[in-house]
Amino acid sequence: MKGLVKPLTAGLGLACLLPLNACSTTYRAEPIEAWVVDAKTARPIGGVVVAAHWELEIGEVFRNSLAGQLMVLETMTDQNGRMYFPGWGPKSVPSTLANPLKTSPHLERRAPEILLFKPGYRCLQLTNALSTTYSMDSVRKSDWNGKTIKMDRFLGNSDEYALHLTQLSNSMGYAFRAHHCEWKETPRLLSLLFSEANELQGRGVYVGGIRDAASLPNQGECGSAQEFFKDHPK
Repeated sequence: MKGLVKPLTAGLGLACLLPLNACSTTYRAEPIEAWVVDAKTARPIGGVVVAAHWELEIGEVFRNSLAGQLMVLETMTDQNGRMYFPGWGPKSVPSTLANPLKTSPHLERRAPEILLFKPGYRCLQLTNALSTTYSMDSVRKSDWNGKTIKMDRFLGNSDEYALHLTQLSNSMGYAFRAHHCEWKETPRLLSLLFSEANELQGRGVYVGGIRDAASLPNQGECGSAQEFFKDHPK
């Protein structure tokens, strides 16, 4: 099993076109609680960094485009492997996300997406399952709430690990394509990505596919990423 795990099946969703009230503009999210264990031993894994983000889209004919993030959260599993995100909301879609087509920004139908990472294990990328119709629910839940999540040990070589980290980097679009300062909301996950890449590079492993702190957007508005990550633990 290589790369990030996406336990999903492909499907089609219906975009939220006019009228504007076709989709919710104010959302709430229920809490998410789950337990992370070693896939082979079933023992709890503490210290797993977990990020969750609720991504907004703008519906267009035959496709949807990224409109930003409504919420980005980060946590870490405890010694019992428990992860927890509190519920949030109500929170309104920012009015600044207006677009020429006057379509209503809405939460992506699989939101929230959850990323789990701990060195020595394969990263996981989890979302809600796709359905045949677009989810217009104003209250969002995670399919992974109440579940046990299994993580596999990473057994590949250094070059394979670099590729694995590249896939994680590519999955963190909420940070690297941020409209504002969303990358500040998951400092542990980004710090781990950068430190693992630096360690590989120090051993002469090619890491060109892994984005670094300099790739984070809006640093004029948000401040220096290098300075920001100096103050956050890995």
